[in-house]
Amino acid sequence: MKYTKYLAILAAALMMGSCSDDFLDKEPSENASEDQIKDLLDKDPTAIQAYITGYYKNMFAPEAQQSHDDFGLKAFELATDLMGGDMAYMTSHFFVYDYLLDNRASSYRRTTTYWQELYAVISGANEVIGGLKEQEGSGDESVEKMLGQSYAIRAYCYFWLINMYQQPYEWNKDKLGIPIYTESETKLNRIPVGEVYEQILSDIDKGYNYLKGKGISKKDELNEYAAAAIYANILSFVNDYPDQWNEVAKYAKLAIEGGSLMSEKELLSGFNDLSLSEVLWGADINGETNTFYASFMSQVDPYGPGYGGSLGNYKMISSDLYEKISDKDIRKKWFGVDFGETNTHYKVRQYVQRKFIDVGSTAPGFTPTGDTFCSDYIYLRTGEMYFVAAEALYRAGKESEAKTMLTTIMKTRNPEYETSATSDALLQEIELQKRIEMWGEGRRLFDMKRRHESLDRTHAINHNAIAPKEVPAGSKLFIYQIPDKELNANSEITDKNE
Repeated sequence: MKYTKYLAILAAALMMGSCSDDFLDKEPSENASEDQIKDLLDKDPTAIQAYITGYYKNMFAPEAQQSHDDFGLKAFELATDLMGGDMAYMTSHFFVYDYLLDNRASSYRRTTTYWQELYAVISGANEVIGGLKEQEGSGDESVEKMLGQSYAIRAYCYFWLINMYQQPYEWNKDKLGIPIYTESETKLNRIPVGEVYEQILSDIDKGYNYLKGKGISKKDELNEYAAAAIYANILSFVNDYPDQWNEVAKYAKLAIEGGSLMSEKELLSGFNDLSLSEVLWGADINGETNTFYASFMSQVDPYGPGYGGSLGNYKMISSDLYEKISDKDIRKKWFGVDFGETNTHYKVRQYVQRKFIDVGSTAPGFTPTGDTFCSDYIYLRTGEMYFVAAEALYRAGKESEAKTMLTTIMKTRNPEYETSATSDALLQEIELQKRIEMWGEGRRLFDMKRRHESLDRTHAINHNAIAPKEVPAGSKLFIYQIPDKELNANSEITDKNE
């Protein structure tokens, strides 16, 4: 599972930087040996950046891309949100089988590309960690930064993998999980969920501590605040972690320090630019790196020329969740599109999303700021962390602090916001406001799984008539089967999650 292409790029970059007289006598870069690579990295560890560039690209323009519903992490976020109850979908096009909870089979494209793409990122991270192993502990800031990014992204990939190919840790930590590949070890069999989390926790702890104190240089790279956000989300699943909820709150608060809460103008600007004040980490998309119709904005922007606009495959908030948003809440403006009466969505137009608008969009009142489908991807932002911290503080027995954390962010969404909720009602309010805040950003299914919540679509009027309406927590419909390609290539795995 090596990134041979990036190995060649790395060798080429290093060799071309040489000023020796025997330059033309060197072996061709595509045939560079591992000993050569090691020697070259010893001379210039920063040259391993080629692998880092490679694994970041695989997060939004995967090498294994097979279809227009496949664009890396944002595709996975959209697919999992459609598996929950807060996103409604009335047409039969890309992502409909995710919405119908019928995209889990081992032979399907979704399970295959999800597996291939996340393990490809892991492979790239392994190359960096292995290549810099001898520099660990050297105190070299550039080495620590590269290691930090690689450990953190490996942790995040394993976190996504284990939570889609098995049920949550709290109820299933002894059940079979997924293979683990590191820079020094290959475990081809299905490692139990608890052991996978041991690897995840080890990685994110190393990643965060290597990045700690280094701030944010570029938002398209993992940094200390993004790593803290990942740490908080991971710990939310680990019920037997020492002092779990205080630790979740600690890392969520550390992540919050990485940005400031968005203004109304920013909240309504389309969620398409890394420069937004809450963004901690994302992908910088431009005319050279975009994936055109196989992109997030193509699938969701209701005004654009893509699948979510011109073809009318509108993504909607479920009507019951929409009705719970205060009319004074800025976030209510994230929904509602004015169609003509001949449009099949006319009667539910108020629920159609406009939270995500492409930089090249023709949306009314929107000024295009870039080329079509060149919107940046936002993976992590501070807004989420306020709700993560609020929930954690409540569960740690710090109700007053939880209410303060909730009120702090909600005042920026609704200046008149107040809540008198206490006890379980306060927790329910925190969870509700997070569902509204993070709609379309790929958090709902994981929250449902870790809280052991059932799927209930019976209270909304705009769900597809053929979609499952009620599914109990822990259903196999919420996990993927191990893909056939892996089963055929790996004799150590025989169980694919029936």
